[in-house]
Amino acid sequence: MAAIAFLVFFSNSMFPPLVPSLAHEFSARPLDFKWLVPGFSLVYGAATLAYGVASDRLGRVVILKRLLGLATIAMTVLSFAATANQLMMLRTLSGLATGGIVTISLSIIGDRYPYGVQGAPMGKMFGAIATGMGLGVSLGPILSAMVGWRWMVRLMAIGFLAAAHRIHKHFPPQVTRDIQGRFVFVIFEEYRGILAASRGSRALAFIVANGIFHGGIFAWLGVLLAQRYQLGEAGIGLTFIGYGLPDLILGSLIGGWADRYGRRYVVPIGFLWAAMCAAAVALSTAPWMAAFGLAALSIGFDATHPLMSSITTSLDPKHRGQVTGLTTFANFLGMAIGALVFRELVPLGFTLALITFAGLEATFGVAAGFCFQTEQP
Repeated sequence: MAAIAFLVFFSNSMFPPLVPSLAHEFSARPLDFKWLVPGFSLVYGAATLAYGVASDRLGRVVILKRLLGLATIAMTVLSFAATANQLMMLRTLSGLATGGIVTISLSIIGDRYPYGVQGAPMGKMFGAIATGMGLGVSLGPILSAMVGWRWMVRLMAIGFLAAAHRIHKHFPPQVTRDIQGRFVFVIFEEYRGILAASRGSRALAFIVANGIFHGGIFAWLGVLLAQRYQLGEAGIGLTFIGYGLPDLILGSLIGGWADRYGRRYVVPIGFLWAAMCAAAVALSTAPWMAAFGLAALSIGFDATHPLMSSITTSLDPKHRGQVTGLTTFANFLGMAIGALVFRELVPLGFTLALITFAGLEATFGVAAGFCFQTEQP
């Protein structure tokens, strides 16, 4: 499941740092790719709502296997985009195929580990996610400079096909619940129940806030690095090379801390740490300084989102896929909002935009210190 999550986020994260080179290839301005990230994020997030419900009723393996097949087709078609508008449209539509894959993978982990010891395995999962994001934004541009982004996308398609084959071969499908007799209003009532629970609504609100911060920064950070340091694809990739690697090493450890000491301490610290790292990137005067700030920034993601996600999935274990889908939707909704807002701040200067987002994340961290006080070990 961690390997599948890595593959999804690698393929998702390789596009933002490619915006400068894509603009050159398609004879457009970088800011013309306004919907390349938020359009995908919105469709991806919305798709998780449906696929999470389907996995609860039809079985995790059944839906996961089909989505991996759809992802193979979607990525192959995307690699043949001929214009900037086609690229944005096809990438947005690819969110329909990849939207439920990680949601179902997380649900499978949630099914197998009780909440009291869920921090460590969830830490591994989100360590893989953060590593996929990190290598997507670093190794993706480097390899794209060598073989081209189209062949990189086709390699992702091959990876999804291999994953589908392995799931088909080694995981027998199990139907968890008969879909007959279930009405749409009952499904919405279950969503309402999660939102009505104070723990659920609180966690989802902070997941949206965290998504705004991380999504906004990483949607346009490639453009920042290209403009500030005159970097090409390979240079941008090398600057991102450390992002996600600390999570691969520390993911389980951070999750274990949350299990032992409580999310009320770890989550606020994660917000504040991410804010400090964003400010460091904003004030960096050399690519290597920005690289260190970005590597440290990934720890902030691993100390916040997976721990808040496990809070929501523990509220209703019988509908874990549905709840995980709602959590993923909240995260990607925030990422889409953040990408759009950050773009509007770019004309004022990247330094001001980064400092503004760092201030927002610090505010969220202080608020989290008060709002998560009831989260005991």
